[in-house]
Amino acid sequence: MIKIGINGFGRIGRALTRINIRHKKYQVVAINDIDQDIKNHAYLLKFDSTYGKLHEVNVDVDKDKIFANGSIIKVFSKSEITQVPWSNLGVDVVIEASGVLHNVHLARDIINGTVKKVIVTHAPNEGVDFSYMYGVNAGDYDKEKHHVVSSNICDANALAPFYWLIENAFGVEAGEVTTLHPWLAYQNLLDGTVHSVASPGHLWRDYALGRSSINSLIPKQTSLCNAMQKVLPESYDKLHASSFRTPTSIVSSIDGVFLLRKQTDIDSVLKALKDYCREYPGVLKLDGRSLISIDYLGNEYAAVVDTRWLHVNKGKMLKFVLWYDNEWGYSKRAYDIIGNLI
Repeated sequence: MIKIGINGFGRIGRALTRINIRHKKYQVVAINDIDQDIKNHAYLLKFDSTYGKLHEVNVDVDKDKIFANGSIIKVFSKSEITQVPWSNLGVDVVIEASGVLHNVHLARDIINGTVKKVIVTHAPNEGVDFSYMYGVNAGDYDKEKHHVVSSNICDANALAPFYWLIENAFGVEAGEVTTLHPWLAYQNLLDGTVHSVASPGHLWRDYALGRSSINSLIPKQTSLCNAMQKVLPESYDKLHASSFRTPTSIVSSIDGVFLLRKQTDIDSVLKALKDYCREYPGVLKLDGRSLISIDYLGNEYAAVVDTRWLHVNKGKMLKFVLWYDNEWGYSKRAYDIIGNLI
């Protein structure tokens, strides 16, 4: 069984651990987080305000170890990814989930001993060899030269598979998309300055992003197009994206329109989507039920295509709405590629 280590035990690190408890594909043997309170980490693994309690799973602590569902996880509290003796524990893959760019720059230094690959759970502009996305560009992955691999960002993981299939089936002339993304920890609960209290050093230029995250929709710029470019370079000059931070805690959506090169109809679009779902299981799902965002809590697909809003206007303009769990669904994308890298 592949052994994994997790660097950074925040929302993504804990989601990955919970996903592995559910699917039991790998062995989590090491966790590193700058917070030294191991009992607090165990508590947050067991109890989660978004995903609920880990029922029928015992989570215990003994000195520097967390015991979870039979797994023994050694816990470290080091400031840098290179300070953890991953190979001493037989770790094969380290997941860099701290969100700290400095750790990405150091990631290549830990690929020695037993450690073969590092997966970065964000999309930095430097320090990674490849941005991997199953159902989009997995065929371009080179095991011999790609060692620090990014799982990109949640928004791109949702949009890129849909964009890729539409581009290949009908051609995309241009696209306008809006992401609706729940609040994040570095936003303010109450109106404040743009200097983030939760994430020291994080600074916005737009004063609106210092406003209360729980009271309003907050328009903002998005890194989606840059992230998309890492897996689909040709998309960069075709897509324009904007975003809203929403006063909700979980589940994102993308509302978009593609101008197509080929004339088509809704039946042809649905057929292309169904063919894609058969070829790449677990990436996209079609759903036409009268659901709302919270109904997609814990959904493990990259995105769910809401067929209620799928529409072709004048044969050339495709309207679509996607839903995706920006924490759990995204973490599942990183989890799924572990076994494909080594």
